[in-house]
Amino acid sequence: MLIKICGITTIEAAQVASEAGADLLGLVFYPPSPRYLSPSVADDLVAAIKRLARRPKLVGLFVNLPLPEIAAAVARYDLDYIQLHGEENPPLCQEAARLRPVIRALRLPLQIEPAAALRLAAPFGQLDGLTLLLDTHKSGMYGGTGQVGEWAAARTIAQAFPALLAGGLTAENVGAAIAQVQPWGVDVSSGVEKQAAPGQKDMAKIKQFIAACKTGSFSTIED
Repeated sequence: MLIKICGITTIEAAQVASEAGADLLGLVFYPPSPRYLSPSVADDLVAAIKRLARRPKLVGLFVNLPLPEIAAAVARYDLDYIQLHGEENPPLCQEAARLRPVIRALRLPLQIEPAAALRLAAPFGQLDGLTLLLDTHKSGMYGGTGQVGEWAAARTIAQAFPALLAGGLTAENVGAAIAQVQPWGVDVSSGVEKQAAPGQKDMAKIKQFIAACKTGSFSTIED
């Protein structure tokens, strides 16, 4: 079970997440996002993360960015994973996977049937070097909606392909989500932020979320 804390913007949040046991830290390179990191800020943050006693792996989040620009960011920040959160098609995902393992967001509509969700997932889930991130669709937003998704549909996908579960997860509901969906891992952003303050992580919530994940019952997955 991997634990990913996304939308990290400060070294304090990175250090708290690392010490609490997070496996992955998400860095957002999508300018409209309140969690966006400019190149200079990202340079300083990544340098500080690399000095941590325990360094989680770094995930760079991109939305509809040309592959050469993604490749440049991978090299500049020494990213471990590429997360694609826009309308990137399977061929582009496969090309990106030659650079680093890819996490491809799949924004599932509310009330989608499991069979329909599996059909949406299949073109991406079948690709080598790719993990799905199951998020909740909200018009006009590419992620960080804080909206709980369709766990029955997510479970169907997670049974077929490696998948991270996202969408409205908090310390209060992540245990139930893990038990129902049995994902490869979980991903949280808004669920560990200060109330009505996108991009501002709450240190206590980060610790509580990771603790709740670790006390759940799930199978161990090799990274």
